[in-house]
This record gives sequence, C-alpha cells and structure tokens, in this order.
Amino acid sequence: RRLVDVAQDVIITEDDCLTTTGIWITEQEAKTMGETFAERVAGRFLAADVSDPETGEVLLKRNELLTEAALATLARHHVEKAYVRNPLTCEARFGMCAHCYGEDLARGGLIKTGEAVGIVAAQSIGEPGTQLTLRTFHTGGVAGADDITQGLPRVEELFEARTPKGEAIIAEIDGKVSIAREGEIRILRISRTDLKRREVRVPAEYELVAADGDRVQEDVVIARKGDETILAGMDGEVFIERHGNHHVATIRREETEVWEVELPANARLRIEDGQDVQAGEQLTEGAKNPKEILRISGREATQLYLLSEVQRVYRSQGVNIHDKHIEVILRQLLRRVMVRTAGDTDLLPGELLDRFKFEDINDYAVSRGGKPARAEPIVLGLTKAALNTESFLAMASFQETTRVLTEAAIRGQRDELRGLKENVIIGKLIPVGTGFSQRRVAVTNLEDEVELLIDAEIDQDEDLGDVDDSDLSMEDFDLDELDGVAELGMEPLGAGVTLADSDEDAVDLDFNSLDEEEEEDNDSFEDLDVEIE
Repeated sequence: RRLVDVAQDVIITEDDCLTTTGIWITEQEAKTMGETFAERVAGRFLAADVSDPETGEVLLKRNELLTEAALATLARHHVEKAYVRNPLTCEARFGMCAHCYGEDLARGGLIKTGEAVGIVAAQSIGEPGTQLTLRTFHTGGVAGADDITQGLPRVEELFEARTPKGEAIIAEIDGKVSIAREGEIRILRISRTDLKRREVRVPAEYELVAADGDRVQEDVVIARKGDETILAGMDGEVFIERHGNHHVATIRREETEVWEVELPANARLRIEDGQDVQAGEQLTEGAKNPKEILRISGREATQLYLLSEVQRVYRSQGVNIHDKHIEVILRQLLRRVMVRTAGDTDLLPGELLDRFKFEDINDYAVSRGGKPARAEPIVLGLTKAALNTESFLAMASFQETTRVLTEAAIRGQRDELRGLKENVIIGKLIPVGTGFSQRRVAVTNLEDEVELLIDAEIDQDEDLGDVDDSDLSMEDFDLDELDGVAELGMEPLGAGVTLADSDEDAVDLDFNSLDEEEEEDNDSFEDLDVEIE
C-alpha cells in the first residue's frame, strides 16, 4: 500500500526529456550484485556513445536501445561498462519520460506514453514480498554479534530509509587509516595530506624580495617595483624559477586533514591499520545508513546501495525483480531537497520541496537579479515521501487526513490532479492509458459557454430594444444556482427571471409552470425590460 501511494503519480508523460546525464553500469559492479553486465543494461537507452576499448571505434550511438543484438555487439568487443539512462536521472518535470524508463518489460519495445509505470513497479515489488521471510536471524557463535535483519523487515527498513540496527561506520574522507587506543576507548583516525600551490608571475622589471626556499606568510611581499608590490597570497614555501625574461614564484604548502571517530566496544573492523580508504567506504561490520551515504557520496551511490540491498534480500528467497521497478520507487524517495539558505526567495530554511520546483524558484530569483537559495538532497522513507507530494488529496487519502487538509486549507493549496488517486477521489477519468494523451478530451469552460449564449441571444433578439450588453454579464449569474441552459443539454431553468414594466409591477415567471398554449399567447413582451435577480 505504501509503495503504491508513493509511486501512483509516476506515469510516462513524454517521449524524451532530452537529459544528457545517466549512470555508469560496470561489469564488476554487476557481479557484486549477483547479475551479469548484460542483464543490468538490457532494455535501457544509452546516455553516451559506446566505443571499442581497444580501437576507440564508436560501436553504439547515444539514445540507442540496448537490444539483444546491441548486447551481442558489446560482448564481441569486450565492453565492460556503459553510461545508460536511468529513472533516477530523468529530467521530466512530472512523471517520467519513455527514454529514461526504456523497454516495456511486458510487451517489449519502447514503453508507450500513458503507461502507469509507478503502479506496475509497486505491484512488482509488493506481490513477491509475500514470499519473503518475516524473521530476524540471530548469528550464533560470534561474540557480541547483533541480530541480522533479513527478509521483509529488511526491505521495509531500506524503503523507509531507517537508521539500521548495528549501523556501520563509513569513512567521510579519503586517506590513510590509523587505529589508536586511549584507555578503554579505541579511536579510528583517517588522515589526508593535500598539496596546495599558487603560482605568481613576476615581470622582469620587478625585483625579487623573497629567495628560493623561503617560508612566507599570505601578506608578505615577494617582489617590488618602487611603490608597487606583489604579495605571496597564501602561506607556504617559495620556489622561484626563471621563464624567459620573467620569474615565476610558486608558493606551496601541505595541508593535513584528520577525521576521527570513537569505535563502539563491540565494533568489528573491516579494514586494517595503515590501509588507504576512500570516502564512503565501510569501515566496520553492519548495515550502512542511507542518509549517511547520501551526505558523503551523493544520490547515485545511495541509489546503488538501496538497489543492491533490496535485490540481495529478494534473491536470497529466489525472487527475480527487474532493477527498473526498484529504481522507479527510489526516484520518488530521492526527489526532494531540504532548503539550507533561502537567498532572495520566499523559501524557508528546513523546508522540503520537489527538486524541480526548487530549480524553478531559483531560476526565477536569478532572472530578477536575486541570490539563489541553497539546498541539499535528502532521502525520505516511503511513509514520509507519500506525505510530501504535490497533491493534498493523495496525501489526505493516505494518512494524517486532518493535518493534511488543515494545512492545505491554511495555505490555499491547489491540486493539479496529476496522479491516479486524486482523480479517482473526485470521480474523474484517470490520466493513464496508452491512448489517453492522444485522445485527451478538451473540456469547454462553462462560464465561456454561458457568455457566448448571452451574446448570441442579444444579437439575435431585436425585440429587446436598447439593452446594454454590460447589463448582462457573468456577475449577474450565480453559476452554482444555475440549474441549466437548454442549449447545453441541461434541465430547464427554474424561477428567477423577473419580467416587469416597472419595479412596482414586477412578476416572477416560473418557466416550469408554462405550458405550450400559454407560451403561444404570450406574444406581448416586446416593450418589457429584462432584469436578472
């Protein structure tokens, strides 16, 4: 149910969003996930040309679908990586584009516009979930080992983006590991040394003040010409070289960054003292926290981790689910950002909003010469993601109905009815189906229809005399009380039209009470004024 609520508005809305971004899929990465390279890229569109690794010859062009024939070409030339389009990188403002989704898994060929891929993804993940185990296993024989969450509870933990039990420690920077003990406490440190350098061109007419090998401060003069001076610009050691008729002074310094963390007493290390590690690498046994992966390594690494972990659980039970279904759900969990600084926008720090909406607001601020807002990507669990959509009707039908409707009323929110749930709730045709976009019904505005009818009646009825068009405007009609207009195929009008020679002689005429004979006898209304109550 939560999966459907999150993905119900993911519909193929356009053919191609024209994005040039994608994700790299490599053979090595596919093996770690228990799949072949061909299985992972099959049915996807290329986001960049694929070349022969030896000759450099272009084998497949960008935006080409990886069919069986294309995969055979990659295998023949021993291609081990491809940059492919992916639901997570799709730039479609609403729903998703066909090229980022790729092949229709049910019928083959390019997915058609109007397919409800979100509902299909939710059902494809939810239905085999009944086959998963409901238990958590205890690891026997290992001192201090925690229970390992498996099966359905693990899938729920991943999709809800919860902090896992026995959370693993992740390296925040690249560098060399050192492990020290301070009393009873173990400290893990990662240190990284960066070489910073700044080059300064010293023209021939300037006299050098600093010598080769000197240590200087940022505001120290290294060359002078009368009252004009050249400053070092940063702290460090000076190295001077002659280039033709001028000198080049290079200021260099080493900067050491240290990141340290206190290890829990029962933490089991996956690395050794003195080992080089990369940012985002797992240092201790346990499950990674998706929020930490997002903060340190970004959206793509978070998607890959969640995808591989969900697949690992399902494969352990012998269930096969295509990666695309999980990616559609992950797109929804990773599509929001949290505002950090508001800039010259109306946003508030801490506010959650759709990243496409955030970009639109920033573009508007910049176009007016303002300062853009800053935000960071966040990962929401299924429940929070379902309660943070653009549609208040969909949110209210999910959970916390009173709060959602109260907030919507206070803010004066508008629901664009883009998803399935909101259209079902109000009894409208749902905006899905492969023929829907081609055969979309144009709904004529009722107010425009009535205005046209009034104008037509005034033009045709010469017996009305000097009636000013402004006397008959939409302000005189209450559309909520307007029971119908004969020309629109509705019920006849009820009482409400007053025919009178003067205000004193006003008579209410009930059209429903007139029969045909009375209508034929009433041929003397030529000189009457028409008033609308």
